[in-house]
Amino acid sequence: MFIIFGDSVGKPVTKNTNLHASWSVSIFNDTTLAEDKRIHPEFGDVYKVVTKKPFRNGEFFEFTTKAQDMDLSKAKTDLDNIAVVPNPYVGAASWEKFSTEVGRGERKIYFTHLPNECTIRIYTISGKLVNTIEHSSTIADGQESWDLVSRDAMDIAYGVYIFHVDAPGIGEKIGRFAIVK
Repeated sequence: MFIIFGDSVGKPVTKNTNLHASWSVSIFNDTTLAEDKRIHPEFGDVYKVVTKKPFRNGEFFEFTTKAQDMDLSKAKTDLDNIAVVPNPYVGAASWEKFSTEVGRGERKIYFTHLPNECTIRIYTISGKLVNTIEHSSTIADGQESWDLVSRDAMDIAYGVYIFHVDAPGIGEKIGRFAIVK
């Protein structure tokens, strides 16, 4: 945020050539706290600006803010970026936890580049619903993992699967991924 004033005779700013920046303020997202512990601004919040420089008579600062918005056409275009990784999933992935227990251990794939709110449905190639995942995040370009277990708590079989991402108010994306033995 830059605090600017007009030209030297007090005319208001009308273009970049007649503005003078007097202060700048940077506001940063506090990454030292978990997202669910952060307190986000709400209607009615008051921000206090403290300065050691006294104001002259008639001098004031006025702030105008613009609410967050979403570019719907970009959001629809961004649905094309949704992907499954790894694809194909081959037996095990290098980032999965090592397990000394009997059995395969943890298996996961990731749905990437997801919108903040969406529902992911996974189907067999014949159209049987395998699982439904609700994705909700506050970050752009989110991801969601899936442990390759069906809604019936069974490990899925190897083969080709269809995923359907439904993002309310934005659109849908359909794609496929493979699980290879």
